[in-house]
Amino acid sequence: MNKRLLGATMTLWLVTLAAFSGAFLQQDLTDKPPVQDAVVDFGAPHPQPPSPGHHVLAPEEVTILKGGTVTFVMNGTGHGVAIYPVSKNTTRAHIAEDLCQGGPALCNTTTQTARQQYLITDGSGNLVVDTGVFPQQQVVNHIPGQLLSAGEGQLLVGSTQTTAGTRVRHRFAEDGRYLVICINRVHSINDWMFGFVNVV
Repeated sequence: MNKRLLGATMTLWLVTLAAFSGAFLQQDLTDKPPVQDAVVDFGAPHPQPPSPGHHVLAPEEVTILKGGTVTFVMNGTGHGVAIYPVSKNTTRAHIAEDLCQGGPALCNTTTQTARQQYLITDGSGNLVVDTGVFPQQQVVNHIPGQLLSAGEGQLLVGSTQTTAGTRVRHRFAEDGRYLVICINRVHSINDWMFGFVNVV
């Protein structure tokens, strides 16, 4: 009798644990309180810390209402912004695991790391960005799924040019979760310069 009760208890516990784990893995990360419009510093505001500490988005994540806008303020030079839809369960770890590993101290010891091909996938395993290899692909510019690209200088053909102080505003017409990444290969691949926009 005790063995049956123990077996039933263990089975119930395992089913509950599996359900909880599945729910956690598929969690919707877009359920934060929204604002109509948001501003994101693309690069740390001035005075900036030494490189690579200023290769950040601040805040790293914002949530806006459907139809709202996000204005990206380019702080410093060498930045470009690209936006891609990702699954709602995509975490920062999902994107980071597909970039140069070891942190800036290791990745920035040579430019070779940013020259390699990286396949960036979302929380559901879907390909979001294929960085290609340098020099054929000089910037992170994967066209399929791309909602916006605004690039530094003339590196990105067909893109809007950005310089220090440029404000790039994008209106998000569809709900979901979006990856915002710097198109500068060293900034994104080596320094993990990316963030998210949630639209609800």
